[in-house]
Amino acid sequence: MNSPRLPFSILCVDDEPPILSVLRKLLEEDYYVYTALNGLEALNILNDHEIAVALVDQKMPNMTGIELLTKIKDLYPNTVRIILTAHTEVHDLVDSINVGEIFRHINKPWEADVLADCIREAVQKFEHHRAIIKHKDEYEKLATEKADLEREIVLLKSEIEKEYSLDNIVSISPEMNNVRRLINAASLSDETVLVQGESGTGKELVARAIHYNSKRHHKKFLAVDCGALTETLLEGELFGHKKGAFTGAVQDQKGLIEDAVGGTVFLDEISNTSLSLQAKLLRVIQEKEIRRVGETQYRQVDVRIIAATNKDLLEEVQKQTFRMDLYYRLNVLNVLLPALRDRRSDIPLLINHIISEYNQKSEKKIKSISRDALNLLSSLPWNGNIRELKNIINRMIIFAHAEHLDIHDIPDEIRTGGVVSTQNSHVADASGFNFSVSAPKTMDELEKEYISFILSKTSSNKAEAAKLLGLKRTTLIMRMKKLGL
Repeated sequence: MNSPRLPFSILCVDDEPPILSVLRKLLEEDYYVYTALNGLEALNILNDHEIAVALVDQKMPNMTGIELLTKIKDLYPNTVRIILTAHTEVHDLVDSINVGEIFRHINKPWEADVLADCIREAVQKFEHHRAIIKHKDEYEKLATEKADLEREIVLLKSEIEKEYSLDNIVSISPEMNNVRRLINAASLSDETVLVQGESGTGKELVARAIHYNSKRHHKKFLAVDCGALTETLLEGELFGHKKGAFTGAVQDQKGLIEDAVGGTVFLDEISNTSLSLQAKLLRVIQEKEIRRVGETQYRQVDVRIIAATNKDLLEEVQKQTFRMDLYYRLNVLNVLLPALRDRRSDIPLLINHIISEYNQKSEKKIKSISRDALNLLSSLPWNGNIRELKNIINRMIIFAHAEHLDIHDIPDEIRTGGVVSTQNSHVADASGFNFSVSAPKTMDELEKEYISFILSKTSSNKAEAAKLLGLKRTTLIMRMKKLGL
């Protein structure tokens, strides 16, 4: 059973106590009734209580009813105002209506039913105004929350776009400079892209960089691992399904391709897809349309496809495990990522970058890495590429007991299986080597710091520095000019 609604409060103001007594008896059965003999008492009551209706006599000493109503209008605008008058001067009534903005005027002597009806209507008006204010406050709160969320979304998008900026590709090697050039070209185009490289070389990062630097950056980037799902599940994941298409399909469901309209779908390890699914993907690329599982009609979809694989797709075509027509449609723009062992000059930069990232997210701060540790890490084969390197560096930081990483911080299985000699390393092996982490703001600053370091170790011999960095001398000079060295 619902509890009864609490009565509203009525304020009666009159300089004659008998009139106040009569008003109290008429109203106290349905309302809380407060009484005041003058305007000052009335204002004190209004200050302490929420008053729904103020019933004010027009003629009072010191402060007239019109003056009091005007103050109530200014100080407590939600209180509904009614004036009592024994006078019929039109001028006074006009003043009370215009200045005090009264709801009603009631002549003395009044009829009880007329007074009761007037008070009831005034209370309803007060209740309506209060509901409007409540809804307005809720609306303003929701509007504020919405604005905060929109600002947060803009900030997150800005951070994401900054994270996948071409300036954040950590490299000074000519191989990765070529990758930068290809990413930039792919970002300016809307063609399909094929990213090839060993596991751990950063294929998805390249795909995201292409998306977030393209005209589609304001729309979704959705990634799916084609090797992680069965053919049936992968088809449903990509194309969606119709209600009743299979057991468990209790409602229509759109797939990732349809969900990413206007944006980009990244198909990782596309070589693991079946020939039948490849035919459907070919239709997505050529005709820009899909058909949900269980449906007969096609749906138009404007999406960009970026595919990746760690296999040689041309060999898969020759084995007849991959469609030739799909291969050529995917291979419009081809980004080949080098293995980490083929870009060893980037390893110190990558290590520095990984440490800087960790320092920003953790209370534990690492300031530098020793010569022996850096040279050993730079000499390893890194079959797991950047993913493996990041894993090892993070493990080293977690278990490090000091703010400087040394060779004893490298896991035993890595250290004992590694080649400590640096004869074949591209990393400078100078006495007193200590490559310090200074948390640069941009990757240009990071590159500038490392090139400066190498130049200091070669006494500014550019040919020797270029050799240590794995660069051509002309390439090094161009990089130095760009960086202001």
